[in-house]
Amino acid sequence: GCGRSARTPSPLGAKEASAPSLEECQRRCLEDGGHCQAVEFRAGEGLCRLLGDGVREMHVSEGSECVWRLGVKRSEVFVMLPLDVISPLKTIRDPTGLERMLDSLQPTGIDGFMVDIWWGLTEASPREYNFAVYKHLFGMAKARDWKVQVVTSFHRCGGNTGDSCNIPLPDFVLEAEDVWYKDAEGRENREYVSLFADEVDIRGRTPLTMYKDWFDAFVADFAAELGSLIVDVMVSLGPAGELRYPAYPLSHWNFCGIGEFQCYDKHALASLGSAALAAGQPDWSSPPPMADVGDYSSHPADTAFFTAGFESEYGKFFLDWYSSALKQHGARVLAIAQKAVAGRAKVSGKVAGVHWWYDYPSHPAEATAGYYNTNSRDAYAEIAEVFANEGAALDFTCLEMTNAEAVEGCHSKPASLVMQVIDAARSSGTEFSGENALPRYDRLAYEQMQGYAEFTHAITYLRLTPTLEEPGNLDLFASFVQALRGAPAIEGAMAAGEAQEATPGVVESAPAPPSPQAVAGS
Repeated sequence: GCGRSARTPSPLGAKEASAPSLEECQRRCLEDGGHCQAVEFRAGEGLCRLLGDGVREMHVSEGSECVWRLGVKRSEVFVMLPLDVISPLKTIRDPTGLERMLDSLQPTGIDGFMVDIWWGLTEASPREYNFAVYKHLFGMAKARDWKVQVVTSFHRCGGNTGDSCNIPLPDFVLEAEDVWYKDAEGRENREYVSLFADEVDIRGRTPLTMYKDWFDAFVADFAAELGSLIVDVMVSLGPAGELRYPAYPLSHWNFCGIGEFQCYDKHALASLGSAALAAGQPDWSSPPPMADVGDYSSHPADTAFFTAGFESEYGKFFLDWYSSALKQHGARVLAIAQKAVAGRAKVSGKVAGVHWWYDYPSHPAEATAGYYNTNSRDAYAEIAEVFANEGAALDFTCLEMTNAEAVEGCHSKPASLVMQVIDAARSSGTEFSGENALPRYDRLAYEQMQGYAEFTHAITYLRLTPTLEEPGNLDLFASFVQALRGAPAIEGAMAAGEAQEATPGVVESAPAPPSPQAVAGS
């Protein structure tokens, strides 16, 4: 038999039901809407207990009356809503159609959805906030017993891969001058306020104060939902909501260009000058000349900086300053969010999957985005430490991509990059979650994402579309969700090719790669 001494104590609130077998008991666990983490099955009584917490694995002797079994490691699964689900009129775009699409998702067993809460829609005038339409939207999740991930979208919607909307920042912010990222040619980017202007006065408030005021208003409006309905507050830390510089805007950049540094506005140049003086090198007060670093669509072999200059003392100084400014910005905004949320829900931030040129010594595309991942530096370990210090979870993109999908000549290794970030998160004790960078409906993409389940708290699928609703696509997606929740793997999963770099379940074989422009999505 199974005495109490051989088992972990039963968690409170366990559900009980009859079941003829352990397999049936486990199936009921998987169908329990994400609440069940483990089961106890008592064979002699035909009793199945669904447990809300995982338990230590315990196999007892044959013929025993009960079996404790650890629930298979599972990842929560969320689905991103369309970027334009909220219209510029602050209404739900096609609420009937959205209800129908959500109904089609419910049988798949997802845990909930993710939605952007746009700054440009919720604060039309300074300190005047309107979240009413989001309350209506959240009611749709509550009616289905789902949870919600929100993105506090302090960035513009429009201009990035996959953007289907045009939602700018609030007018009172856009009217400001000299607070925007600027490239070497003097072109401004108004997707997100420059981190170098975090403490610059704009009509009586700094951007950091504006973020604080917005968070305070959001928390006041949704205090009752934080932690119960709203489980993840993802903080927008840069363009596309990612902690990065706008180094590869689609208006100027072609895949697989290395991008351009974004540090030519007056506040960035002042910061660089101060850092150079502090280093005792006043001659280092300017960014590397464009003749040395190339333009948005250059390849590294065509540049002096990314073939040799990055290893010089000046190159190391500049890359350290540029990346450090990004990390400091992330820390400042995450701290504001944490103070406002006050532990009632998880706070997280997103890091971009800049996978092109990852397998090149200077990591140039990562460098222009702000990730210093060369010269024996580990950009992602440093970023993970920032997140850990602020008690924030780390979300990463491009989980669906295999190394074999890399476009020839671009030195891309997305799966290797993902594993570097996972290792960084684990080493720092930071919770890791992820998402696909591009809409994918094929078995290989699902298998690739499923391979990371062991390390991943949640996977957020991009995105809810009519294509996902198509019967064959929805069936495959449902199998993917169930696999992430501990059901048997997708039929044929992990059989598409050899596992890469000794990472169990992460496959390297691939169909014909997507278009070069598409592969660049993050």
